Amino acid sequence: MLAGYGAGEKGAREAASRGSSVVVVDTYRASTTIAVLVAHGAQVVPVASIEEAERYPADFRIGERGSAKVQGFDFGNSPTEVEEACIPPGSTVVLSSTNGTRIIDAAHGSPAVYIGAFVNARAVAEGLLRSATTGSRIVVVGCGWRGRRSSEDESAAGEILGRLHKGGADLDERAARIVREYHERPRKALLNNTAARRLKRLGYERDLEFCLATDTIPVVPRLVDGAFMESGEVGQ
Repeated sequence: MLAGYGAGEKGAREAASRGSSVVVVDTYRASTTIAVLVAHGAQVVPVASIEEAERYPADFRIGERGSAKVQGFDFGNSPTEVEEACIPPGSTVVLSSTNGTRIIDAAHGSPAVYIGAFVNARAVAEGLLRSATTGSRIVVVGCGWRGRRSSEDESAAGEILGRLHKGGADLDERAARIVREYHERPRKALLNNTAARRLKRLGYERDLEFCLATDTIPVVPRLVDGAFMESGEVGQ
């Protein structure tokens, strides 16, 4: 297996065009929220626009723009709120976010699209390694914020890529750099970066520790027929 790193919409599109599977990483907070929902047995439909989310026949609607909850929606992309809500298994949840769902849309055409974050880093890496075949390619895509890099997404990507490398995967040059930078970056920097400060201002400080906890939600969400669900054995 060869593992690489991509950034934002461009990275997702390039990975899909080359036939690589994609792991979408939006640490603060779409990837973490999706992992929570899938762990509770929900199917999560990602859509790029608020209008699509409003029209979709879902049991629950989750939406944020600029990290703030969309008016009229059930939740504002907060994993702690979703965790406490105890959404019933089998529910259909439509989700639209500033960055994550846009990058998921950009990965259209990839043979497989997964969701990765700190909370499920081990599960994702181990699942991908179990299903690896000769010549298989995976690109971990950090969503960033409106076209700019984000340290929390690069760090979670570095956690996943590092585990893949330890499991025998080869890393391309950019992926190896992401892993090195992740190990050099102090955790406190993630708690005080631009995204973290924005979430604190909006009253979502609890989400930060939740999103940075490693290996707390052992699921591998995979996009199947337009909805994320537990993939079972990756690659099947």
